[in-house]
Amino acid sequence: MKLMVISFFQNFNLRKQLLPGQKEDFESELLAFNVSRIRNLITFFIFIFIFLILIDYQNYVNGLWFHTPGYRLLFLIHVVVLIGLLVALLSYFAAKLKNLNTKSIYKKIFVILSSYFFVTTAALCSVIDQFIHGEIIVYIAIALTYAIGLNLKPLASFGMYAISYIVFIVGVSKVQTTYNILHAHYVNGTAMVLIAFFLSVILYYSRMRDFISRKTIERQKAELEQANRELSVANHELQESLAALDESQNIIFTLTFAMESKDPNTRGHSERVVNYALAMADYLNLSEKDKTLLRRAAVLHDIGKIGIPDYILNKPLPLTEEEWKTVKLHPVRGEAICSKLKFAQEILPIIRHHHERYDGTGYPDGLKGENIPFLARIVSIADTVDAITSQRTYRMARSMEYALDELRRCSGTQFDPFLAEAFIEIYGNCKRAGV
Repeated sequence: MKLMVISFFQNFNLRKQLLPGQKEDFESELLAFNVSRIRNLITFFIFIFIFLILIDYQNYVNGLWFHTPGYRLLFLIHVVVLIGLLVALLSYFAAKLKNLNTKSIYKKIFVILSSYFFVTTAALCSVIDQFIHGEIIVYIAIALTYAIGLNLKPLASFGMYAISYIVFIVGVSKVQTTYNILHAHYVNGTAMVLIAFFLSVILYYSRMRDFISRKTIERQKAELEQANRELSVANHELQESLAALDESQNIIFTLTFAMESKDPNTRGHSERVVNYALAMADYLNLSEKDKTLLRRAAVLHDIGKIGIPDYILNKPLPLTEEEWKTVKLHPVRGEAICSKLKFAQEILPIIRHHHERYDGTGYPDGLKGENIPFLARIVSIADTVDAITSQRTYRMARSMEYALDELRRCSGTQFDPFLAEAFIEIYGNCKRAGV
């Protein structure tokens, strides 16, 4: 009993958890459940009371009606209950034929009147039973059946049990003359009504809790399905973007390699710059994103040379001042070419500034020190090392040791000292490992 009372008060705030619109859905679902249960209970009890009336008739044949008036009164209450049940059932089917049962007001009236009528007449049956057996088992059984079988609202349950309890208490007080039996009826009847009421409320809120849980799961499922649909759309768009990205990358990379293939002196230059740059990236423990940017930038860093005439690029003699100005424009042209490509947006600063010098005397913007993008400083070293160690029209290829001496000599002026030392250390490690 104590647990019932605790659970009863804990459920008071449960209704606040219903979201907008769910209150109406819950009440509609609950009403449909109660109508179905009431209809089934009425049908069941009609057969029970027909059987009881047959027993009443047998009692009449045996002459019990004349010796004990209670049997006659019990017959009358059985007839009244049976007529009430039949009227309720016929009303239900009549309303269904006229489509009135689709309106909630008729359903509510059907549930409330049927419940109040049957539980109250059960109390009367136990009152009349005082003339015969002195028991209240009928009232207890019916009250608990309705508490468990239906899910009435707490206020409706309170009214039903309150009315039937008043009828029961007044009736047994008038009829029962034995004090001990009367006292037991008071105690048992009161306890039964309280238990039935609390049980009815607990089951009502349990159903509400199940409804809230079910709706929460349905809402989360719907949100998950919506998220999955959005993710599917995003994934499809991503696949299309990646396909377009791969296509644009392949086109521009192919263009770069085609440009290099025209000159045997620069063939494979971009690929070697990629390898040097990535070796430095591994040594410096750079992120995968930075490695991707370095790979793309290393391939495209000289794409701007595509607009420089071949006679300038392949000239075996020193360039004139005007020719040198034209060559110096290739980082800017490369940036302009790649600015139209989505995948190249993050490498534009690397392409533009890979010929900047650490002391600020480079081109095209004369950036100095840390103002030069970090990845551009890496590409600058990789580009210079490959340029030194590769064959050119104006000179023979130099050794790697010569390139490393140049890195040492120009550290702090042309190159970032830290990165220059890193490349030298990488080469030293490879040499010691025999790679």
